[in-house]
Amino acid sequence: MKYFRSMKTDSKGFTLVEIIVTIVAAGILGAIFVQLMGTALNSSWNAVEIVRDESNGERLMERIIADYVAYINNDLGDPDSALINIFTDYNGKTIYGIAITTQYIYFDNNGDEQIGGSDNLKVVLQAPAQLAPAIRLRYPLTTILTKSRSTDDQIVIY
Repeated sequence: MKYFRSMKTDSKGFTLVEIIVTIVAAGILGAIFVQLMGTALNSSWNAVEIVRDESNGERLMERIIADYVAYINNDLGDPDSALINIFTDYNGKTIYGIAITTQYIYFDNNGDEQIGGSDNLKVVLQAPAQLAPAIRLRYPLTTILTKSRSTDDQIVIY
């Protein structure tokens, strides 16, 4: 009898109830983890698309500015013809799915932007309304090209 009693008290291991509770808890945590990771994986492409489209917008803006500098350098420092060339080359075009609008502007005495003049060319890159969900250029990119150079200025080399 002593042998059987000591055998029961010396048992080392888990009971069936402990094992079942552990398996159920692991199953619940696993289901929650799979649900959260599945949602994250399904929407992870969105960040890549946004970065790609923003990069295309910045690349296009750099191209326009580089063309402006090249026109100034090639036209012997004539910013007037450089502005006209940028206006005719890019106004109303769509490149990489990004709409380009250009317009001449000036600033009044209060510093407010007004349409007109011929000294400043405002270039705006924006996703067209019909492509806005597909092209993720969230905010328009804007630059102002000016007639601030003269023929005495040095040529800028990129």
